[in-house]
Amino acid sequence: MKIALLAAGLLASTAALAASPVEPADLYRISMTDNVEVSPDGAHVLFTRMQFDIQTDRRVTEWWLARVEKTGLDKRLLIPGQVGAGGVTWAPDGKRIAYVAPYLGKPQIWVMDVAEGIGRPITSGALAARSLAWSPDGARIAFTARVEAPTPRIEGMPEKPAGATWAPDPRLISDWQYRTNDGGYIKAGADHLFVVAATGGTPTQLTRGDADQIEGGAHWSPDGQSLVYSADSRPAAERRGYDGVDLYRISATGGTPERLTSIDGGERGGKLSPDGQVLAWIGQPKTTKFYSQPGLWVKKLAGGEPVLVTASLDRPVGDFEWAKDGKSLTVAYGDVGLVKVASIPVSGGPAKVIVPAIGGTRLYLPSSGGDWSEGGGVHAFTTVEADRPAALGVMKAGKLIGKIDFNDKWRADKTIGAMERLTWKAPDGLTIEGWIQYPPNFDPAKKYPVALEIHGGPNGDYGPYFSITHQLYAAAGYVVLWSNPRGSTGYGEKFANGITPEYGGEYPGPDLGDLLAGVDEVLKRPWADARNQFIGGGSGGGVLTTFAIGKTDRFNAAAALRPVTDWSIQALTSDISAVTLSNWVVGNPWDNRDLYWRRSTFSLIGNVKTPTLLITGEADYRTPIAQTEAYYQALKVRGIPAMMVRLPEANHGMGRPSQWLQSNLAVIDWYNRFLVK
Repeated sequence: MKIALLAAGLLASTAALAASPVEPADLYRISMTDNVEVSPDGAHVLFTRMQFDIQTDRRVTEWWLARVEKTGLDKRLLIPGQVGAGGVTWAPDGKRIAYVAPYLGKPQIWVMDVAEGIGRPITSGALAARSLAWSPDGARIAFTARVEAPTPRIEGMPEKPAGATWAPDPRLISDWQYRTNDGGYIKAGADHLFVVAATGGTPTQLTRGDADQIEGGAHWSPDGQSLVYSADSRPAAERRGYDGVDLYRISATGGTPERLTSIDGGERGGKLSPDGQVLAWIGQPKTTKFYSQPGLWVKKLAGGEPVLVTASLDRPVGDFEWAKDGKSLTVAYGDVGLVKVASIPVSGGPAKVIVPAIGGTRLYLPSSGGDWSEGGGVHAFTTVEADRPAALGVMKAGKLIGKIDFNDKWRADKTIGAMERLTWKAPDGLTIEGWIQYPPNFDPAKKYPVALEIHGGPNGDYGPYFSITHQLYAAAGYVVLWSNPRGSTGYGEKFANGITPEYGGEYPGPDLGDLLAGVDEVLKRPWADARNQFIGGGSGGGVLTTFAIGKTDRFNAAAALRPVTDWSIQALTSDISAVTLSNWVVGNPWDNRDLYWRRSTFSLIGNVKTPTLLITGEADYRTPIAQTEAYYQALKVRGIPAMMVRLPEANHGMGRPSQWLQSNLAVIDWYNRFLVK
């Protein structure tokens, strides 16, 4: 086993005698940096400070402006949280910004001269703008918006009299996908691409059609004459998972789009090189395997085959930018629990790391991610912090020149245990990486219960980041273990597909062995109490939790949050049913009943002896609550101690801040009930 303590500063302070452990109300006291945008000249950095307001129980996002000095940074509040601004982007002149904020009942486009600090709306119509992009000359702004269509109605219904109180109208559903976890039921209409003058006026609609014509936003060509964007215009678009999305180019004045790619897979985020001759994009080839790793591709517009620039990197690419000379690209990619930024030649080859680690910004859980931006040789990013949420870091010429941390004072008043990295061997010899969060004031002479917490996805990852969830568990006296079992991203495509039959796996399957081996490794330590082992996780972690308790009764109690327990229900009720049917459990449930049943943890319900807590949002359309209900009821039928926590109006993200806190506290209370003293 290899062990490495994280850098100094992760240990609890011994000087602050009055410091206290993390407590639930701290969720409303801390803040987090995200949405980093460097000005084109590198002189300023826009970034958000996100907090949870205890009065409204809502997320509040402020936009701050940092000036980059030779020896550091200064900062000032630019857009207060009550404005509700989002999607801020710099104009090419580095003096103006555009953003989306409410106006006249709709999200509208605003433009602000940064020196002046006053935003003015430039649109006022019925369109709800998003995904803004400035033209190279700064005269126009492209955006995406939904053109709404009349809501379908049942023919022959009489008109509702004025002042009448009728039941809500029924939803008439005839589309393959009719709701999303984030947006709820999809409104009739289609997403289109628009352009508006930066000084205001009537937007020009560029794309046409009754179905969605764009996914995400668009990017301008260097000459400002056209835009590149992603769309799925092939037949039966909704029935595909990763594949089917192509890149298109359209004139900035409208017309017939030109398809630029037609690869059997998905292409997104297309950007033209500075000379306009080479197209780069993030692509995921079509596969029937569990995971299709996103890579960076390039293709000359004059002809030739696409080239996977990141072939030798073997890591998932999340974002990229062209270098000014067009000879290389700067990419952000996942790597062993972290996100790194590196330069890669257009011709391919080794990645030269520029920013060694970007901090995750999920806050609730230690997931990787975060944000990064570059301009004028300045790199700004969210920092990696284990004992507090992410801060803003700024680098120039490879050196950190400044950092803005809104949580300094909060951290000074807290005692937080150490975080430790460790690795172990899975039953088949594969090396697995994980982390431990120790309780505050940890005493190795005492015995501590061990709580395994499993990430979702399953193609996701955890890393060495601050998590309010794990800090609360630790403050309650639990040593928390989290890890990246096979199926996790950032360790290569083969590792991520270790739960795929082509690689000898299944989901759930060998990943459970990776997790249990981690618990066994922790139990070798003299302070680990083998009498008190607990297991929990959300989404994909909920799958593995219910799988584990169907295979072993070693755990005192379990907590499965938003789990999948029956793949037939998942395939036909989830908002990502196309992915399930094409990649996760290939084939239809009625044709492959044995496979679907074998893969469903509900098939193991007769083996379960572990007291189990289940938590799911009532508006969760990713892993709908019917799966939780069935599993809970079966446990009650069998006489197994069980509790179901339902979160009203909450989706797969577990709802508002207080709902997440209640989920954490419910798990702690459940574990406490089954502690062996």
